[in-house]
Amino acid sequence: MKVGKTKDLLIEDIKTKIPLLVQDDAILDEISIQLYKHNISIGNILELINDENRLYEANLQELLLLGEQLHLKFNETEEDWIAEWLNTSEVKELRLYIKESPYEETIILPYTFENVLKTGHNEYVAVVPNSIIGKLWMSGITKYNPNIQRQAKKKKVKNGIIEVMNLNPKSLKEIEKQTVEGDLITSTLRYNAKVGSGLDGNELMYDNRNRTLTLLEGTSLDVLDGAHRTFSIYNAYMKKADLEGSMIVIFSNMSEAQCKRVQVDMAKANPIPKPRLQELAKDKLSDEVVIELKAEGELKGRITSNSNVKYSYGEVVTFSELSNAIDDSFKINNRLEVIHVAKIINEYMMYLFVYYKANLMDKHSLLFKSRMFIGHIELAARMFEKNISFDQLRKYLDKIDFTIANPLWEEVGILRYGNISSRNKMEIRKLFQQLIQE
Repeated sequence: MKVGKTKDLLIEDIKTKIPLLVQDDAILDEISIQLYKHNISIGNILELINDENRLYEANLQELLLLGEQLHLKFNETEEDWIAEWLNTSEVKELRLYIKESPYEETIILPYTFENVLKTGHNEYVAVVPNSIIGKLWMSGITKYNPNIQRQAKKKKVKNGIIEVMNLNPKSLKEIEKQTVEGDLITSTLRYNAKVGSGLDGNELMYDNRNRTLTLLEGTSLDVLDGAHRTFSIYNAYMKKADLEGSMIVIFSNMSEAQCKRVQVDMAKANPIPKPRLQELAKDKLSDEVVIELKAEGELKGRITSNSNVKYSYGEVVTFSELSNAIDDSFKINNRLEVIHVAKIINEYMMYLFVYYKANLMDKHSLLFKSRMFIGHIELAARMFEKNISFDQLRKYLDKIDFTIANPLWEEVGILRYGNISSRNKMEIRKLFQQLIQE
């Protein structure tokens, strides 16, 4: 290094830019691409930026390469940063540097796990060797997502407050040591396949017959629970490729909203829900939409998984009624479209509940009866299809008198003995379809 330059000064230079890097996943990906040619993986980079001790333990070449990339991404000046630190001959040597690695190759998706059990709706359990857990992180497949963590650490930077990985260095060292020595006790980790990360709109594929679970191309696994163990196992793997032991891994495929709900359940020490309800037992994509609606939006707290709606509790529709209506009115081809459909329905419901709030507890109105949501979902789908803004909803719904006394209901066979007949779903759909055809 040049006179006046030291490793400590280099580390301090890197540390000033780390808060900027953790805010921008795109730049992190760009830097990892550049450093990958030196055999420095995204896992290595995350290790350096999340644990200050690792910066001091890292070799000089890795720090110089990382520092150069950080300068290129976050400094406006065009000065030759590397020339300030190294002589010309040293720069040439640095360009040829290849990080020694204890592993043969990274994991490339698609990747299949064997002997996997399906335990619930989009939830699977497998026993995964510690070496594979380390390799998944090293390959950049498992990642830390602060949005779904209950213990993300907040850090002040110039532009405000950001969330960074909350790791306890002492705990990391202890777990790493136990892993290297083969003494780490088997426990449970939770990895969530991030919705929308799969290249074709799907992240997981389960073969029930062969009991295999395949991570599809593009899939990113967020660490929902077990960040310390995952990161420590990775650190151990980088020192010893043939690690002993395994972990029980629960794989899921949920949205961030659902992940947050799981975190709340775990924080309350609630057990993992049993797959007894429809939302945990079926594979219909419309079920996924309802799960989204239960987690966020106007229907949060208003959807019941029981067969009977308790209107006095604020419930308005059953899970199955809503799921079946969505299945009939929307064409959903993959899980990426699940989020899109949920947003459409949420927007419709926002206007519905605002415009007709007075009808919500009106015992003489059918507007918010569970069966009537067949019509609401159909109208939402058709309005979206025809590019009609939902702020015009009142214009269409006001065409119908939703009071029980309206003879229309008996004429079309919807009302029977004061209740809505289960045999006339098509009549309800047609009635709402006609609202935008008139």
